[in-house]
Amino acid sequence: MKTRSSPWRAIMFGAIATTALVATAADAQQRLFRTDSTLTVTITANFGPLLKQRDSTELQKHPAVFAYAGDNGKLVSVPVRLRARGHFRRQARNCDFPPLWLEVKSSDAKQTVLSGLNKMKITTSCRPKNAEYEQYILQEYAVYRAYAALTNASFRTRLLHITYRDTTGKIAPVTSWGFFIEDVDDVAIHLHRTALPAQGARFDDLDPAALALLSMFEYFIGNTDWSISGLHNMALLQDSSANVVPVAFDFDWTGAVDAPYAFPDKQLKIRSVTDRLYRGNCMTPENFKATVDLFKSKHAAIDAIFADLPQLAPGRLKSMKNFYNDFWKRLDDPRGLQKEISNDCLKTGN
Repeated sequence: MKTRSSPWRAIMFGAIATTALVATAADAQQRLFRTDSTLTVTITANFGPLLKQRDSTELQKHPAVFAYAGDNGKLVSVPVRLRARGHFRRQARNCDFPPLWLEVKSSDAKQTVLSGLNKMKITTSCRPKNAEYEQYILQEYAVYRAYAALTNASFRTRLLHITYRDTTGKIAPVTSWGFFIEDVDDVAIHLHRTALPAQGARFDDLDPAALALLSMFEYFIGNTDWSISGLHNMALLQDSSANVVPVAFDFDWTGAVDAPYAFPDKQLKIRSVTDRLYRGNCMTPENFKATVDLFKSKHAAIDAIFADLPQLAPGRLKSMKNFYNDFWKRLDDPRGLQKEISNDCLKTGN
């Protein structure tokens, strides 16, 4: 990997993974992400205060019960805590229901599907009573699955069919699609790495092959809403050799999903999120070929993900496939694609 004198690297060089020492034991306890099957759950809480308080800058945690049917068919109930999270989707003016953090004590999670986990994101429907918004959740989940098909340096997910029940009865029960996303510290654990919190990283600070894959993936899904230096929708994970790989998350503002609230930054030379724009590193010919070859090798696996999501409406399925097919066609013209990337790539960082 190319190295240079970097204030960011000088600061982060000593941040060697302490979590990696317990990675094997911690990861072995986790049950939630061992399968891609849908988990049907009920989350019961007093949702009134959570929904009223989510525009605050000091978000409170709210007690709740997470329940599901165990292997023997009996109901398993786990005490948890919920907190609103996110930025755009958390704000009441944008969404009826916010994304959530779910926290659970290790002692309460034992012998349950949450075993080995303490904190996870739940990506929820922005408008649970709106069928179209339900589709956006399924589409974003499919994007996470495509990412995982390309690399294990990705956030693990689990599709959820959630019924939200209000303890006071003032809010009618709502059943919605959603999915769990593992916490970044758990990603670090199963990759034997440490998550780096400092902003300011440049492209030269990262593993070139991992950065090339990430950059091409963001181009593949039509995402311009990411930043390495700003750690925006991005995590940086370092191993014991100080090798740093980027891991992306939060894919609802992508062309692949094409949600009505998503739009590109005005400074970019595109009008819609469905207009692809490469915003990654300038690849060497070797990195470009290796990255293109990897995507081609995973073409069938990524297409197969749609077969696991019969809940996707035919129209949304067609539009998502068409968007992906545009990328696959570009791979068939490597010279044209390489020229496009060379014209738009960013030399030092984003």
